[in-house]
Amino acid sequence: MIKLYELLTEAIAEATMVENNIDLGDKTQEFQEKLELMSSKNQTLLIDFVEKLNDSEKKELGSLINRYSSVNNLKAPKTSFEIKLSLLFVNPVGPGEILFHLELQDSNMDIGDQTNHDLIVKGKIWEVKKVIGITPNAIPTSKPNQPKTNFRLAKKGKASQFKFNTDLLKTVIIIDDINATSRMEEDFNDISPKLRKALDDFDSLILSSTPREAILRGDHNGRFKKQMIKIINDIKSEIEVNTDDEFTNVKFGGVNVVPKEKGIDPVSINTVNDDSITLNFIGRDTLKAIEKLNDLPYVQDADFINDMDAAVMEALEDMPSMIIWGQDGKILIIEKEKFKEIFEFGGVSQGNLQVKVKDDVWKNA
Repeated sequence: MIKLYELLTEAIAEATMVENNIDLGDKTQEFQEKLELMSSKNQTLLIDFVEKLNDSEKKELGSLINRYSSVNNLKAPKTSFEIKLSLLFVNPVGPGEILFHLELQDSNMDIGDQTNHDLIVKGKIWEVKKVIGITPNAIPTSKPNQPKTNFRLAKKGKASQFKFNTDLLKTVIIIDDINATSRMEEDFNDISPKLRKALDDFDSLILSSTPREAILRGDHNGRFKKQMIKIINDIKSEIEVNTDDEFTNVKFGGVNVVPKEKGIDPVSINTVNDDSITLNFIGRDTLKAIEKLNDLPYVQDADFINDMDAAVMEALEDMPSMIIWGQDGKILIIEKEKFKEIFEFGGVSQGNLQVKVKDDVWKNA
């Protein structure tokens, strides 16, 4: 019995089939069958591409059709012709999908729009993503050439829906507020040079490479992530012993002296001898600043980097297995159950989460 879906697929294919007179010799019939499993927009795009080919190129096209019996045999485009064909796409179909559809046996491009994904091969759904990979002929630098393997997710990757993004914005706003308070400048170095440096680094490192406006709208990259993790860890290590109940406020005064209240940091008390001690005083503005820093989402138990990686896995939860190919000629065939081993947080761009193939995974592909 023919399934209803198959009948619908055939009806859609017949209704949308674009007329053409393409002759690929003994591969003509196979080419026509592939066309029938594409939307009319992609049919038109591919037919227009093929009609402009010379005889040699048409022969190479014929050699590609149904070349691979399994997705696991798939190769990234390498010849100039394969690359040119791989770059054909009409949204929502992306680069590489038309080429892989032609190359893979028993594939279709989901013209019935049942899955809203890229390829169905032998009944299994595959998402196709193109990345840059390792830039060929890069100018040598002191740093190794890191793979560029980020790709954006659509609705599933909207950064505002993830915990890390909300906590990050709160972190940035609090640090920004403290750094804008000029009254604390004089005494902050006395209490904690390392903490002062961490806050200064926010301005000198973070904001110099990632504008404040970009951070607040949720745009940042992997470098920003590493810098923020260091700064947060520095702040956390400095104030984790300085909670509110560990401060002692002492009122000092004397003859003809107006009483003045100061905070004492108990961790910094240094006994000189039996009769005297040296106290490290904490200015009032510094106390206020540390109280604010205690409200940072990540100075308590939360883990910034784990929250980011958790967001990646959450965004990929409903995604099918993937084909990731790079313009450097590498390709990864990734089964869904392997996502955690392959992917990590890659940044946020235009408010959307970027997923990144881990550098060591791509280099060994």
